[in-house]
Amino acid sequence: MNKLSLSDLWSQLKKRKVVRVALIYVVVGLAIMLAGIMAFEGLGLPDYLLPLLLVLIFLGFPIALVLAWVYEITPHGIRKDSAGHIESIKKVDHYPDNVPSIAVLPFTDLSENEDQGYFCEGLAEELLDSLRKVPNLRVASRVAAFQLDARQVDFDEVGRKLHVQTELKGACRKSGEKLHINVELINTADGTRRWSREFKRPYKDIFEIQEEVEATVLNILDVAKHEPAAPRQWVDPRAYDLFLHGLSCFAKHTTQDNVFARQLFLQAIDFEPEYGRAWAALAYTYGYSYMYFNATDVNLAEAKRTSKQALKLAPHLAESHVSYGIACCMDQNYKKAEDVFEKAIELDAKNFRAWYFYGRAKVQEGDLERALKLFDQASRVRPEDFQSVLLQSQLYTSLGQQGKAIEVTIEGIKRVRAMLELNPNDNRALNMGAFALLRMGKAEEAAKWMLASLKNAPMDSIIQYNGACFFSLAGEVKHALDCLEHCLIKVGNINREWLEHDSDMDNIRNHPRFQEIIKSFPE
Repeated sequence: MNKLSLSDLWSQLKKRKVVRVALIYVVVGLAIMLAGIMAFEGLGLPDYLLPLLLVLIFLGFPIALVLAWVYEITPHGIRKDSAGHIESIKKVDHYPDNVPSIAVLPFTDLSENEDQGYFCEGLAEELLDSLRKVPNLRVASRVAAFQLDARQVDFDEVGRKLHVQTELKGACRKSGEKLHINVELINTADGTRRWSREFKRPYKDIFEIQEEVEATVLNILDVAKHEPAAPRQWVDPRAYDLFLHGLSCFAKHTTQDNVFARQLFLQAIDFEPEYGRAWAALAYTYGYSYMYFNATDVNLAEAKRTSKQALKLAPHLAESHVSYGIACCMDQNYKKAEDVFEKAIELDAKNFRAWYFYGRAKVQEGDLERALKLFDQASRVRPEDFQSVLLQSQLYTSLGQQGKAIEVTIEGIKRVRAMLELNPNDNRALNMGAFALLRMGKAEEAAKWMLASLKNAPMDSIIQYNGACFFSLAGEVKHALDCLEHCLIKVGNINREWLEHDSDMDNIRNHPRFQEIIKSFPE
């Protein structure tokens, strides 16, 4: 059983507002005492009343502290246990077979100029990715966990929003060749610190630090360490730093950040030409550019070339196979893509991208039943994900299973709302959620979500294109055409084939403005 340290106790006292209540009580008590003395002198009240007042004030102090520990005054009234202890326990109890669970939060940047956020974020992501592969351990996805700021959220909020029993958080600073990292493992039910460690080591020891943190966490959670397909590749620290920076940029999923990430991965490869993970990440940037931003022959060719190089250098990595599978899909070689995705899943059954893009490949092949199963598995691997669920709803509609489509759409909207609770400005959630709300007849709320995503991401070609599809389906012809013109004039990288064959555009396809727009798009 873990003992409550003095620092843990102090954290609990602050968390439960006991310290604040104590200070307020002292100030108010002194004010009452002074007012009482003045009143007694002026009104000539009996002498025994003043000592009685003082006794009552002193006796009330411990009572106030006890009440502050147990109860909290909120805008919704007085509730029990402000630390969220009861609620968190309920969350834990519903896990299948009480599977251990953890969230890895982005580490806090301790650098003087606060310019090492990418490194702190990348370090946390590396730990998250490693823990994610461990059997019998549920790890909150990066998409969900990295929406939270470790400096501004309490342990109970982490447990409640991410449905995890423990959180791993930390802070780090890199100064030249020196590295300073603090790490904490905390129970989300009661805030108990289960482990903490401070590392002051040379930067070249970064991989050893990661392995020590991972091993310690698994030991504390009583989870057997997984056996990786191959040992970790130890690379030049300069290459690794660039790789982490690239991961941070790539995760933002914008045109500009995708290009920046590509440059960083290329620089990493310059330092370490046989860095398989960097090659796989580089391939992702070309693949995503082709799929979401700019479907050019150059992006397709580079996606194929770089993913093949990743496979050559790191055939043991699921990421290598997924990046090649994406390239095969873009090249319409779906049979090869199927084999590649199957291999990726064999290497890492918890790889979300493998299941998700495998599902998309099956959609392109017309095998909707198989695609449904793959998207379902993707949604299980990442319970916070809404994309795979909402795609399922579309497939059920295509198969004429309207009842199932509605059921899955409701689940998708639920997941979108949960993501928006974490980050109200998540443009992908707003964008895709708008379509789901529209299908459920909630046109007004749907339009608000869509307009918010368009405003937040004016240069995101996919969001702007989806805006055109949305307003076309909603019968808002002018809005739909405005979105398309915006894509043409300001963004300029939408696939012409989408315009020609997307059924979402049927309501505006014969409009003269649409005809002029499609003529302007490159062949």
